[in-house]
Amino acid sequence: MHVTVDSTVADGSRDIKFLTFNTWGLKHVSKFRKERLKAIAEKLGGKSSALPLHGLSAVHSGTDDYDVVALQEIWCKSDWDYIERKCQHKYPYRRLFYSGILTGPGLAILSKIPIESTFLYRFPINGRPSAFFRGDWYVGKSLSVTLLRPATKDGYPLAILNSHMHAPYAASGDAAYYCHRSCQAWDLSKMANLYKLAGYAVVIVGDLNSKPGTLPHKFLTKETGFVDSWEQLHGEQDLAHISKLEPLRQIEYGGTTCDSIMNTWRSMRRPDEACRLDYALIDPSRLETVQACVKFTERIPEIGSFSDHFAYNCTLRLRPKDLNSHTNEENARESILERMANYEEMAKVIENYKRVANWQKVWRGTHFWLTILGIIAVHIVITFTSNRAGWSSVFWVFFVTIITAAGLINGLIAFLFGRSELRALEEVSMEVQDAKRHACRLLDDKL
Repeated sequence: MHVTVDSTVADGSRDIKFLTFNTWGLKHVSKFRKERLKAIAEKLGGKSSALPLHGLSAVHSGTDDYDVVALQEIWCKSDWDYIERKCQHKYPYRRLFYSGILTGPGLAILSKIPIESTFLYRFPINGRPSAFFRGDWYVGKSLSVTLLRPATKDGYPLAILNSHMHAPYAASGDAAYYCHRSCQAWDLSKMANLYKLAGYAVVIVGDLNSKPGTLPHKFLTKETGFVDSWEQLHGEQDLAHISKLEPLRQIEYGGTTCDSIMNTWRSMRRPDEACRLDYALIDPSRLETVQACVKFTERIPEIGSFSDHFAYNCTLRLRPKDLNSHTNEENARESILERMANYEEMAKVIENYKRVANWQKVWRGTHFWLTILGIIAVHIVITFTSNRAGWSSVFWVFFVTIITAAGLINGLIAFLFGRSELRALEEVSMEVQDAKRHACRLLDDKL
């Protein structure tokens, strides 16, 4: 069903315009990074020379004004400095979040509403250091929490939970990182519930790398009671039908922000691969969607699209506080059964990935001990070969240096990271079991 908005619910002062945008700001990897990030900064600041897509309605382009802007993949400090300079006159409250080893998590916030406090939660389960060519572990994928002052005297304070969850690098298998995203969504849902209980109007925004219907998406909605702002306005959508639409209609009616062939950096994709990974998930008891659309669809002359994603914009209306209101949705039998099914699926996902994590830990540990034996063997062999050919000593020294470095790295990954990841997985598993036991008690109370 489509949600109709009653104009008498609140006046315009309660409306807050949000924008979430994955800027694709990887240093040395993203094409035309500096030029694109400068164009993004200038457009957010109110100026743009980008050309709109022909055939797409004007609502998807232009230099709109936003109250809160959540950015992802801001990984170069120089890019952030330029954004600050260009946007300081419009957004007096700004924050770039820091974490990770090589760089930060890429999360940033721009706001017209005063920021009361900020907090960064780094996901404990987030890829492997051995996948250095992917970088998710090194940047420290995180959840940034920004608490904003109430926009109105009788309104709820806002909690903006901005995240960029682990990317999938394959449709299935180990490289899909499905367990990692599921664990991250579990943590995110717990954080959202805490701020909801604390009296905040919570908005989860960002590139969540999860399609509707997947386990991570279920945790972020069913576990929290939140709704997708796009679907609150347009109703639940048939993803199979949207995949068959023309690319421009996918943007208009499907809200597709990723892998659209209308994006110059994804033009080689198949039309049916277009999907929606950028969200604003909201608490429907405190917020209501009055407008939603895809933004930053224009093209920068002689360069292309602003990013490999389009941006997502929505206008949310704060509901007035009702001290007597409460919801029984958490205790509804159907909702409990649905959540229990999610818990069981999560237990299977964790158990399957534990086998992968254990295998990684064992073979890397074995490699370390074999390296020790190899070093001993080389020291024995070198005493015999050096007498016959002096030049061979150079070869053996070079060889032992290589195997020592490789063995040491794998040993550290096995004994430090491997154990840490398994314990983190066990922690999530225990949390899910606790939640399942509580759900069983709720069901028993209803009998």
